[in-house]
Formats: sequence, structure tokens, C-alpha cells
Amino acid sequence: MATDFVIDGDAGHDPDALPPVSVRIDGEVYAARCPKDSVGLLFADLEGRADDVSAQREIVQQLLRMILDDEDADAVMDKVLDLGNRRVGIAYVTDLVQKIAAHYEPQLRAQREEMGASEPQNRAQRRTAQRSPAKKSAAKKPARS
Repeated sequence: MATDFVIDGDAGHDPDALPPVSVRIDGEVYAARCPKDSVGLLFADLEGRADDVSAQREIVQQLLRMILDDEDADAVMDKVLDLGNRRVGIAYVTDLVQKIAAHYEPQLRAQREEMGASEPQNRAQRRTAQRSPAKKSAAKKPARS
């Protein structure tokens, strides 16, 4: 059954509408964009593949391409792989991506509020919200003598 009503998934949330932010990486300044909200999946995948070096390389490359243009991502990846560069590594990249995400969070929150969307919650927050307040028992335990 065809209808004229179409839900526009492209309306509202648009991280690409946010201006890039300048970041210094090992002394060089790059323009970084807001990472996708799925960045946490890459962090989890990186942690889960600690024993798979080639998978880690791919994930770090994905993280860099999420925030930088391809040419800059390749240049930073070269720094990650440069054994003489002891500063820029996996931990450096993950820390940088987290800092960039934190920078954009207020702007993303404003976008969500404009859309009327609720704030994302983690599992513990959802479970707490679902629980009803604990009922206090009227019966008291007898005192021990």
C-alpha cells in the first residue's frame, strides 16, 4: 500500500553541518570533523581485537578517516606506524577522537533537542529509569536479644 507520507531520515541530526575544529597532532594542525556517533563501536572493536594487529590497524585507520580527510588520515597513520615516533600511537588516536567527540557534544545535544529527541542513555541509565521506587516494608524485623 503506497502512501504520500515519507519519513525523512535525513532531517535533523547532521554532524556534517557542524564546522570543523582545528587539532594539533604531533606539532601539525589539521581540520577535524565531528565523529559519527558509532565511534563507540570502533572503540569496542579495538578493545576486543587486542590480539589481532592487522584488525587494530584497520580500526585505527577507520577512526582517523572518521575525523580527518583521507590525505590527512594517511599522514597521521604514517605517524602511528613510524617506530621512531613514540608519541603518536593507538592510545594517542583514541584519546584525540574522544576529545573531539567531547568538543562537539554540546552542539549535538542542541541538534537532538531541536529534533525533540531524548538524550541517549547507557544500559545502566535505562534500567534505573525503568525501575519503580523501592517499597518500604512496614514490617520490622524483631530485635535480637
